[in-house]
Amino acid sequence: MLRGGVPMSYPLGLAFKTLQYLLIADVAILFCTDNPNGNLSTSITTGLILLMYFIGKVQNMQFKAMMSIQIQGRRLTEGPKPKMGMEFGIVALAMAVFGFLLWKPEFAANTISNWFYKSIIDIESTPIFGFIFKIVGFFFTIGMLLRMFNALSVIFSGKAFGRNQNHDQNPNRRNDSRDNDFDDYEEVE
Repeated sequence: MLRGGVPMSYPLGLAFKTLQYLLIADVAILFCTDNPNGNLSTSITTGLILLMYFIGKVQNMQFKAMMSIQIQGRRLTEGPKPKMGMEFGIVALAMAVFGFLLWKPEFAANTISNWFYKSIIDIESTPIFGFIFKIVGFFFTIGMLLRMFNALSVIFSGKAFGRNQNHDQNPNRRNDSRDNDFDDYEEVE
């Protein structure tokens, strides 16, 4: 809506993404500080979910860029290739702002973030939309936790570091199993 249908350049898209991530971190702090039972564990959990969300967004963007290059060896989308250093820099900046606002929550209260906070609370308190909002939030959180457990299992298994975990003693075993298999065009007696 802000760009008026004009194609967005990479620096402008990066600026909008930076503002978006900073605003999300700001609104998340408002939820952490307005909770009367809020404590350090709630803030750490919120920060981890926020970090997983940001990293997931960067990974999705990286995956889309790789897929657009791999299909027939050419780029399907116009525009420059995303710079991963800049993308992870934005994530680091947003998490640094989250940490600073956690330390000094009085800086988190501004007109825009208060409006988003109140709008989210109003949606949540609406009977039908609030229920839908909570269901979507539940599945979002479950999906984030599953991704986090999957990433941790890849890290702990050693696959993330390029180690081969195949401890099979018989390297010809795979070929033997192919000889015993048959396809749809073989006659079996």
